[in-house]
Amino acid sequence: MDKFGFIVHTISVDEVRKFWGLPGFIPGFLIKFFLKITPPFKLSNVKEFTVKPGREIKGYFIGCPLIPEQMVKLSEKFVLKRIIQSAKIAEGLGVKIVGLGGYTSVVGDKGYTVAKNVNIAVTTGNSLTAWSATEAVLLLARKQNVDLKKATLAIIGASGSIGSLCARRLSGHFAKVVITARRKEKLEELKQELNRTNKTDIVIFDDIHQAVKESDVIIVTTSAPEALINLNELKKGAIICDISIPKNITETSKRNDIISFAGGLIKLPFEIDFGTKTGLPKGVIYGCIAETILLTIEGNFTNYSIGDKINLDKLDEIGRIANSYGFKPYLGDKNG
Repeated sequence: MDKFGFIVHTISVDEVRKFWGLPGFIPGFLIKFFLKITPPFKLSNVKEFTVKPGREIKGYFIGCPLIPEQMVKLSEKFVLKRIIQSAKIAEGLGVKIVGLGGYTSVVGDKGYTVAKNVNIAVTTGNSLTAWSATEAVLLLARKQNVDLKKATLAIIGASGSIGSLCARRLSGHFAKVVITARRKEKLEELKQELNRTNKTDIVIFDDIHQAVKESDVIIVTTSAPEALINLNELKKGAIICDISIPKNITETSKRNDIISFAGGLIKLPFEIDFGTKTGLPKGVIYGCIAETILLTIEGNFTNYSIGDKINLDKLDEIGRIANSYGFKPYLGDKNG
C-alpha cells in the first residue's frame, strides 16, 4: 500500500482559537508566539481507500503551526526549517510523496529546498490547481455565452507558478490578457513568452483595481494574506475565480450579475475520510491535495510541481490523469 503526506496550516488567529478551543480573551500576539514555538505534528490519518481492485492508498495530514501572516513576516530560513520538519514527519511515517499545502508551497523556492532535505518526492500541487481553475473558467465562460475572442482576461499574481500556468494555458483563448503582480521583471518575461506563442494582446498593469475593472474573466492567485479586490468594482457579468488562500476577494453589497467562485478545487468521484475537517463541501478537495493523491495512485514518486516556472506539459499531464480517474474541476454549488 502506497502512502502520501500533505502539509497543512491554519489561516488566521481566529481559526487557531477554534482548532485548539482557546478562549477569546487570549490575545493574538500570545497565540502567534505559541504557534512559533510549537513544532510540526501529525494532524490526522487519511483512511485507506480503494481506487481500483488491488490498489489501496492511505495518507497523513501534517500540521505546520504557522499562519500566513507569520510565513510572510518571519525569516525565510525559519519558515523553511518548519516546512522541512513537517516533511520529515511525513517521511518518518513511510510516505513516498508529500504535498505542500497553502503558504508552505509559496515560501522560498517553492519546494526545491524542501525536496533537497528529504528522501521522498515533493509537489506543491500547483499544476492540478491551475488545470482545475482554467478548466472551470472555460466551462463557465461557455455556459454564460462569453465570446472569448472579444473578451479580456485578467490574471492577478501572474508572476507566480499558478498564475503563469494559467496565463500560458489561457492566453490563446482571449482577445486580451491583462497581467499584474509585484515582480515586474517576471511579468516582462511572461509577456515576451506569451507574445511568442500567440497573437493575443498582452498588457501589464501596475494597479490591480485598474486591471480588473474592465475584465470579463479574472483569475486571482496571489500570496497576499488579505483581501485585494472588492466585487463591487467589477464590470457587469464578470466571472472571477479566486484561487488564493486566504481569499483575496471581499464583497460589501450583493452582486447577482457576477459569478464568483473559489478556484483550484476538485470534485472527487468517491469519498475520502481525511480524519479532519477541510472546510470544503463534501466530496470536494483542494487541487494541491488532489495532485498529491493522483501522483500516489499513479506511482509517480518524483518531484513534480516545484519552482516558479512549471512546464505546461505537467498541467496537461496531470489534467489527463485527473480525468482518467474521474477527478473533475469544482465550479461551486451555484454554478453546477
